[in-house]
Amino acid sequence: MSQNLLNVVAIFVCAAIAHVLPETTLLGAYAILGPAHYLTEISWLHDRRYFVGRPWLLIVAAYAALVIMLVRPHTPPADGALFALLGGLIAAGIGMPFIVTVLVAVTSAVVGVAGAILGWVFVAAIAILVPTLIHVFAFTTMFMLTGATRGRRMVDWLPVMALTFAAASFVLVPTMDLGRGAFMTIAVQGFSRLFAQLSVPGHSVELRVVGFLGFAYSYHYVNWFLKTGLLGWHRVSLGRLVLLVSTWVLVMFAYTENILLGLLVSLPLSLGHVLLELPLNVLTARRLVTASFSRSRLSVP
Repeated sequence: MSQNLLNVVAIFVCAAIAHVLPETTLLGAYAILGPAHYLTEISWLHDRRYFVGRPWLLIVAAYAALVIMLVRPHTPPADGALFALLGGLIAAGIGMPFIVTVLVAVTSAVVGVAGAILGWVFVAAIAILVPTLIHVFAFTTMFMLTGATRGRRMVDWLPVMALTFAAASFVLVPTMDLGRGAFMTIAVQGFSRLFAQLSVPGHSVELRVVGFLGFAYSYHYVNWFLKTGLLGWHRVSLGRLVLLVSTWVLVMFAYTENILLGLLVSLPLSLGHVLLELPLNVLTARRLVTASFSRSRLSVP
């Protein structure tokens, strides 16, 4: 089976499971596949110098941003410092000069301080849903679009069309939950205001949202492991492989002890791999825009 058809099958399988077991799909993907994805991707990024000229600077900035995200007090200076680090991290990933990077960091700090002072709309929903949609769905779509534009064959667009159809199904097709548990109860209570504004008479919006997130997470992870031959992340030294597997086993052990403990243990890996992947995401976005602009210029009579 070709890579494109394999991706199409994976998309529909993940979407189908998420439609009937949204809670189980989301928690299972995040708890089991997630840590394996974080560890192998960090290893893969490390071998490619994180797609920046000064990888040590990126690692230090990502580590500092991670520490601030986890332990910072909820004050304007702390939010300003976090936004400054994230802005500088993105600017460094794009390859901007040092002065421009500093200006971006300062502007980001101002945005962070202003947001902390003026207040954020639906803070909890934004903090959870938006990064998820951007990282595990938008960036996955962006990488697939880049591959399709590079291949320039109709078959290369099949995974993109399948992903679009699967995502739309959570709006068009009802979602049920054959294994509803404590997570859905907590989600409905915690985001009652958001779900109330999104609610449609006769439809369970919360199931659709959790189902879509379960689909987005599960396919994001499965898509990564399907690219074994292309990425070559599996070709690692025995010592590093032992380190990766043992770390994954420790995270799994934490989940078996207590789900909250597992989430706390895997959170640094999750946030860390997102921060370290930023330069690659920016580079991919630039290539996609450049390719689209080149085609539009060629099509002008």
